[in-house]
Amino acid sequence: MFMSLTVLSQEPILLQKKITLNLKNASLEEILQAIDNEASVHFSYDSKIADSKKRIDFIVEDQSLKNTLDQLCHIYNLEYRLVRQQIVIKEASPADDTQLVKRFTISGHIRDKESGETLPGATVIIKDTKTGTISNAYGFYSITLPAETYELVFSFVGYEKAHKEIELISDKSIDVELELRTLSLMEVTVEYDKQLEDMKKSQSGYLSLNPSVVKRFPEFAGESDLIRNLQTLPGVQTHSEGSAFFFVRGGNKDQNLILVDEAPIYNPAHLFGFYSVVIPDVAKSINIYKADIPVDKSGRLSSLIDIQTRDGNMKKISAEGLLNPLLYRLSLEGPIVKDKASFYTSYRRSNFNWLYKNETPGADLYFMNLNTKLNWKINDKNRLYFAFFYGKDNYTNKESETDPLTGLQWHNFTSTLRWNHIFNNRLFSNATLYVSDYNYALLTGLDPWQSGISDITFKYDFSYFASPDKTILFGMSLTEHEINAGNMSPEEGEQNTYIPTVTAGKAFNAGVYFSREKRINDKWSWKAGLKIPVWNHKGPFTAYEFDENYNVTDTLFYDERESAKTYINLDWRLSAKYNFNDHSALNASFGNYNQYLHLISNSISPLSSFEIWMPSGQNIKPQKARQLTFGYNQLMSYNFEFSADLFYKKMLNQIEYVNHANLLLNPLLERELRFGESRSYGLEISLRKTKGRLTGWLSYTYSRVYNIFPDLNEGQPYPAFYDRPHDFSIFLSFAITERLNMSANWIYYTGSAVTTPVSFYYYNDNLVPLYGERNNDRLPDYHRLDLSLSLKLSKAQRRFQHSLNLSIYNLYNRHNAVSINFNKVETNDGYIVVPANLYGTHEVLSTQKYMVGIMPSITYRFKF
Repeated sequence: MFMSLTVLSQEPILLQKKITLNLKNASLEEILQAIDNEASVHFSYDSKIADSKKRIDFIVEDQSLKNTLDQLCHIYNLEYRLVRQQIVIKEASPADDTQLVKRFTISGHIRDKESGETLPGATVIIKDTKTGTISNAYGFYSITLPAETYELVFSFVGYEKAHKEIELISDKSIDVELELRTLSLMEVTVEYDKQLEDMKKSQSGYLSLNPSVVKRFPEFAGESDLIRNLQTLPGVQTHSEGSAFFFVRGGNKDQNLILVDEAPIYNPAHLFGFYSVVIPDVAKSINIYKADIPVDKSGRLSSLIDIQTRDGNMKKISAEGLLNPLLYRLSLEGPIVKDKASFYTSYRRSNFNWLYKNETPGADLYFMNLNTKLNWKINDKNRLYFAFFYGKDNYTNKESETDPLTGLQWHNFTSTLRWNHIFNNRLFSNATLYVSDYNYALLTGLDPWQSGISDITFKYDFSYFASPDKTILFGMSLTEHEINAGNMSPEEGEQNTYIPTVTAGKAFNAGVYFSREKRINDKWSWKAGLKIPVWNHKGPFTAYEFDENYNVTDTLFYDERESAKTYINLDWRLSAKYNFNDHSALNASFGNYNQYLHLISNSISPLSSFEIWMPSGQNIKPQKARQLTFGYNQLMSYNFEFSADLFYKKMLNQIEYVNHANLLLNPLLERELRFGESRSYGLEISLRKTKGRLTGWLSYTYSRVYNIFPDLNEGQPYPAFYDRPHDFSIFLSFAITERLNMSANWIYYTGSAVTTPVSFYYYNDNLVPLYGERNNDRLPDYHRLDLSLSLKLSKAQRRFQHSLNLSIYNLYNRHNAVSINFNKVETNDGYIVVPANLYGTHEVLSTQKYMVGIMPSITYRFKF
């Protein structure tokens, strides 16, 4: 049966009629009816064609009827012809090999026009369609389309859009430079790109955090810190003041992987966590994953923070820095060869001397870090990057020249060499070689106690851009870990009395991975990934076997050529997205995660203490997790965006400690450990305002996490230390004028779960506490308000830019407890009784300890 739409027209002028339409979410039948109303034409088509469920946005402006029908039929895979005085529409006939539509590829790099730096995560959109792609971590994009004329729109948050009209009759290489947008008072201040967000909605638990947004947070003594400000994001909880520990969706503190230019950072803290190694001004991009972690960067159960540092200005030399009473920083960048090679370097150091030198002249308290990056564009198909990072903390004291040095020291060191190669306009590769070294030292005046971990890794990653709707990633990696699990070693020049306390040997981790992302249609898309890691624990180390009561039954020694234990576990991810319309989408993900490195710590405070990284082996199995998530995103009126995420996570082979565990100088450390499972679930809600003078977001998380360990708490479930049911935060930024900005954030969360005595009794005239269930009590709820006022001292068009920032941390001087203490009890033999668990508290008369009250700060920044 054929249906007819009315009114005839003269054939010679029929296809020349001009059409203007603006239809949203319209069916084919609705579009044809609109054309009929606009141009008074006569259509004939099979009713089965009109039953198509595909709905599209169809926009044409002052186009001929011929061009309008060509575009419509291309979208619906139809064809039309004139028969007498009517237009007949039918399904397109299958083409033979000589009639196949030719497809060509457009590829290239997207860069900053002023500096020449590549822009990762920029969008490339075919105008008036939903077809597009996103540039990768190195600013490379590739999109394959049928031969036709297109208008491409290139965009990146904070930059002006670039439009390119292209007649695609052959493969093309097009590099695009985007110009930084000068914002007026009413324009975007929380930088946001609707197209980018729409294309990334399929990534469950993903957040791209612009470094410029982090810089607007109220400062603590000179800088806005990434790790500390993570707690304003839903699902992320930090330990407390003075801590770089953070917990994501019920995972422990060692289940978060931080990468800087592909290399892992094992301790991100400076000054015990008041600062971190991640400086917003040094970062080019910050990507945070709480679920659906890319399989090529797997290795932790709970989160990934992937940071790329700045490449260096290819156009001109520039410098920037800051001065604060407690620290200073200077950065320098510029071309080595203009548009071919560049450098970037940044040095930061604390300035605490004036606080303590008069009272304790023998003290030496400081932290520092150095970032350096070299970037060389060899030719259009090859590029080299070399990145270097060194960070050190030193908190030592020497009373006199003859006294020994005592205190704490630790350092992080990474060095990365990367080679980008473009095989062709669809296949991109990146080869990476990096080394990472972390060392922790406790100086007691005797032989120093040291622990650490060193990595050397080679990775080779490939990206194949098959079509705008399909991207394939694959590659391999090989890592060697060398682990010092806590040893006493003599000072230089002393007799060699090296005493091994815990031996851990080496571990090798090899893996191959494959992932594929596919957009099925305008509604549905999916992504899947698989990694096959092979973990091998080797000597030299001494292994112990234990019976059910943790008594040693056998001792085994493995030399460096012997393999002790091998694990092969699959990491896999599945995710899908459904678009309800242009403004709302639902996504879901399910993943299996494995972790082979474990942090052992005796910390009973937020401050860093004895830290030991241990590999999976005979007695410590790999940690495992499965996480299921559902998310909903809604773009709302008045520049608001709403999101909600549900998650459930089950974690196996989790690590806890026996009461009063002895972790220091203990060769039988593994028998102090207990293994069980954890379960967490929660709801995360976020509301963001992205445009206007007032911008920011608020977030709320309800979550629970319970541990179940057969050997602890009589096998009954108990809340983990980081179980915090309620977590609320709000961040606001207000542009008072174009040069004056005010920002504030307020944070509240339920106090951490701790163990306190349930009663007391006297024994030999000593008051002794009696403990009941684990984590039976909580610290007082945490909350604080931070405020910041930033004034630009120069006009926007000036080359020399400088500003002044006044921040107040903890404005109303809230004393947030980090522990509850009880008076220690001294026995008749002079011993101190310290009843405690790992995170819990010890002692008998209840008191509370807090780290920081109100903390004002003033910082001067400059750039030229």
